[in-house]
Amino acid sequence: MAKKILKTLTNNLGFKILAIFFAFILWLVVYNIDDPTKMKTFTTNVMVENASAVTELNKCYEVLNGTNTVSFSVTGKRSVLDKLEDTDFVAVADMNRMILNKDGDGASVPIEISSKRQNSILKFNGKNKYLEISLEDLMSHRFMITADTSGKVAEGYAMGEVTVTNPNVLSVSGPASIVKKIDRVVATIDVDGMSMNLSDNVIPVLYDKEGREVDTTRLTLSSDTVTISAKILSVKEIPLNFSTTGKPYGEYRVVEISSSPETIKLKGASNVLNPLTVLEIPGEVLNVGGARADISTTIDVSEYLPEGVEFVNPSDATVTVNVRIEAYEQKTYRIGTEHISVHGLENGYEISYESATIPVMINGLKNDLDRLTTAALVASIDVTGLGEGTHLVTLELQLDEDRYAYQPVTIEVTISLKESQDTNSGNGDEQDTGDQDDNENNE
Repeated sequence: MAKKILKTLTNNLGFKILAIFFAFILWLVVYNIDDPTKMKTFTTNVMVENASAVTELNKCYEVLNGTNTVSFSVTGKRSVLDKLEDTDFVAVADMNRMILNKDGDGASVPIEISSKRQNSILKFNGKNKYLEISLEDLMSHRFMITADTSGKVAEGYAMGEVTVTNPNVLSVSGPASIVKKIDRVVATIDVDGMSMNLSDNVIPVLYDKEGREVDTTRLTLSSDTVTISAKILSVKEIPLNFSTTGKPYGEYRVVEISSSPETIKLKGASNVLNPLTVLEIPGEVLNVGGARADISTTIDVSEYLPEGVEFVNPSDATVTVNVRIEAYEQKTYRIGTEHISVHGLENGYEISYESATIPVMINGLKNDLDRLTTAALVASIDVTGLGEGTHLVTLELQLDEDRYAYQPVTIEVTISLKESQDTNSGNGDEQDTGDQDDNENNE
């Protein structure tokens, strides 16, 4: 039986081998028709390796002409290529292999392309791709960070100290052409509507001398954010109170002290600001000794502020002070005798005067004398113990002794019995006059 089977297999062996060969060729043809070899183009980003090779030369680089992406073609079976995407490939530029140009301001870096999968059955065409870069001197500089605010604090409050911390200095490194443009670094905190202290982490902004923002894309910053804090202080408006030292010449006196501004707005913590009702300026600031004319001077009142208090407007620290100085003047007022009160007149007697009006000379500052009227003068005489006949008595005036002085006046009066004892004469202690007259004559 075995011999029969062996004979059957070896019978016409040449034809059978030929048939197998043709079957393989037919399979190969069918396979290539159904899954042919083809070429496909892919695009991927170029990854940079060993960038420290550039910085070791104290240089920095910039990719030119969009060469940070690379397009390439791959040959392989259709069934394989159809499953591949751009993300299945890796393009690497190793800076250790960069080729410097003759001027040293640029270089070409070979790009190595590989597939993450099916790498062994793919053929990469045109693999001589290069990453083109420009080279520039690397520069580093440290900048103090300036604090700034945006917005307006709540009504009745004012900005206090604004500080930058953590850090307050920013190190910037990058191409020298960009770093040299930087004029200042600013951190800004938004205080709009705020009525209490606040703190925030913000991104510092770089500006050039023209106030334009500097692009930081190619720069390396020592910190991406900084901490900035702002104090929000209470506001209070208080008056200024001035004192003087010295005494003006002779009969001259200080009439008035005025200032511009008359009040100042201060800011500070509530516990310090609330007890403050007036800002006292000591007398040694205004010396009026020997003065005969008005004094005008400018003083800085900031040194008299309590600790922890400052001006809302710094310009308010400079105050213009005017001291008005006038000499005592003399003015004559005529008092109608009907306005003189009589004290001590005995019952049944009456009094008469030598003239209908009595002249009185009063000394005072012009301002005060101009305000004083005859109607405001209160005059009286005392005839206690005086009997019938003509007498000389002293006229007394009720005046503000701090503002006025008058020369003593002696007047002649006549005391006589009333014609009728039946006439009501009061209690004999005082004879009151009627309403006072405003007429006055000046000498």
